[in-house]
Amino acid sequence: MKKVVIVGAGNGGTVVANNLAKYDEVEVTVIEPSEYHYYQPGIVDVVMSFEKEDKIMRKVSEVLNPRAKLIQDRVIKVDIENRKVITQKGKEIEYEYLVLAPGVINKDIGLPHWHNLDGAIKLREQVNSFNGKKIVVGYFGIIKCPMAPFEFAFLLRQRFPKADITLINPVSQPPELQKPMAEKLGKRAKELNIEVIRGVKIKEVDKEKKMIYADDGQVFSYDLALIDTPIRVSDEFSNLTDQSGFIPVDKEKLNYKDYSDVFVVGDATNITLPPKTGAIAHFQAITVSSNIINDIRGYEKKTFDGKAMCAGYAGYNEGLFVYMDYKKSKAIGPSTLYNAAKRAFLNLYWYTLTGKIDFMLDLVSRYVSGGPTITTQ
Repeated sequence: MKKVVIVGAGNGGTVVANNLAKYDEVEVTVIEPSEYHYYQPGIVDVVMSFEKEDKIMRKVSEVLNPRAKLIQDRVIKVDIENRKVITQKGKEIEYEYLVLAPGVINKDIGLPHWHNLDGAIKLREQVNSFNGKKIVVGYFGIIKCPMAPFEFAFLLRQRFPKADITLINPVSQPPELQKPMAEKLGKRAKELNIEVIRGVKIKEVDKEKKMIYADDGQVFSYDLALIDTPIRVSDEFSNLTDQSGFIPVDKEKLNYKDYSDVFVVGDATNITLPPKTGAIAHFQAITVSSNIINDIRGYEKKTFDGKAMCAGYAGYNEGLFVYMDYKKSKAIGPSTLYNAAKRAFLNLYWYTLTGKIDFMLDLVSRYVSGGPTITTQ
């Protein structure tokens, strides 16, 4: 059997592991330091008190196929030349195929962020105790799910109809591929009287004075701030990253540089368009797991087309639905249907990790991608 080592048991790593564990040709080992797997889009539900935190978390051991061996440890070094990884507890684990899915870390700026449970709980407390006037939502740059700040702004408008809500967006003009989504989000923000300020980059946040300083000299005061902090791959993988702070991959093969036995999926890749989401990690994982088996069997390998899709809250029981791949993009809504889809996926998510409904996800993506709003060459 071929030894496959997977670093990380988030969405991408779990899907790779569960898909590969079905085959007798491979021995799957997953290395993950955390005891729990989190449904990260559900953080919004926790912050807004739609769901309790236990609804968006399960033990890693419960979401992995029993045939996959779980090592609860942290990888501190990847030795690609010698085809092994080294863990914090001193284990040296050899591989024939390596899949890196370690995710990313957020920079600490003194404010809670919405990509871990501790931050979500603190933000929930702040939202529930809010009695001020000014709310600022924003982010620094490359972000996990660019729809999330807008979701928060829309839901906060519903919760606090008299508040002044400002959304700081560092992107002056969205890339062509993101324009359908950007136009939908911008239109919805205008409908809900949310001020969106584009092209302003946050320089510093003073939580004591409750002031946000932008690099162009603008200053924003706030009573409640939800700010997504800068992200990068953690230091353990710094020997693999490029100047972007992420791990470079061939966007169609998902291999690290020229290494045919090393793959990267999820937030850790240097792919930024389509944006970093759990959805793109899932579809990347399907491609990688298929190609490992195809390589072992001598079959033709697949290429990844960049597909990703997700539903997001638009406030007032409505939602938006977005599809993207490397060439086309589509945004639909707002509609109560997509709000219902967002809510339903909270439960469906755990089943998607098994890989048993990948065919259904593929059918949905093919259906919604028809009639794209724009196409790029």
